[in-house]
Amino acid sequence: MDIATIVLIAIISALSASAGNSTRPDLAGPQQQVSENALTDQASGIQITIATVGPMLGPPTNSYKVGEQVPIAIGMTNTVSQPSYACLSSDLYQDLPRLRKNGQLLPYTKWQSDFLLEAQKDQTCQHYDVGEPMLLRKNEPAVVDFLILVDDSRLPTGALYWYDPLTPGVYELSIQRRIGCCDGPMIESNKISFEVVP
Repeated sequence: MDIATIVLIAIISALSASAGNSTRPDLAGPQQQVSENALTDQASGIQITIATVGPMLGPPTNSYKVGEQVPIAIGMTNTVSQPSYACLSSDLYQDLPRLRKNGQLLPYTKWQSDFLLEAQKDQTCQHYDVGEPMLLRKNEPAVVDFLILVDDSRLPTGALYWYDPLTPGVYELSIQRRIGCCDGPMIESNKISFEVVP
């Protein structure tokens, strides 16, 4: 199953959830505590894959107009011979995007940088017990999350975004994703590129 198919399945699932079905079948594991150490041990067998999707989680695309929302689908695949668990927490605690233009690493928005520092200082994630375990079955890719790089500047959605509006050009993106809810190792994703046009 390719990432485009996975993204479309995730979009349909997200639309179903917003229509009143808030369950996420096949993603959530049993409601049990999975220790950060167990998640850390399993991290070496998990692959992170990212892909661009259209604004408002539309169909896959690699071209955006200036001012459009730029969402990223995050997929995970368990490559070991037995089921593994990962945690679903918050972008703030789990994801660190690395966006480059012309080889230069772009800075996060000021409010996102401040928010990251405050969350680390206050250990917000540990104190508020955010996150839930998610079962990853063997060799079954699953879209588990979305990250908003840039929100729509003309009609903001209120999404938490990482970067100020992007200027025309070609961008390269990878992310690091934490497998544990709050702590533990981060896994590097694939690299993708997309274009912003006038």
